[in-house]
Amino acid sequence: LPAAADPVSMVPGSLERGSWCNEHMLHERLDIIEEKVIKTVEHLESEVKSLLNIISETTLNIPTVPGTPLIDIFDGQY
Repeated sequence: LPAAADPVSMVPGSLERGSWCNEHMLHERLDIIEEKVIKTVEHLESEVKSLLNIISETTLNIPTVPGTPLIDIFDGQY
């Protein structure tokens, strides 16, 4: 009689079907998240490339006065 008190054992295969369904839904959600992450990374890569191009073009167009020493802003002295 213990089996009659357990509703899961009364419906054969219900537990397996439920866990499969939950696992399937989880994989679908993970696929959606993965797609969003990939699109976000691609967008950020594009933005970084654009910014680097802007910085590169800007630094090339800065006029330098002859005889002025170049200053390295990354050397830590300034």
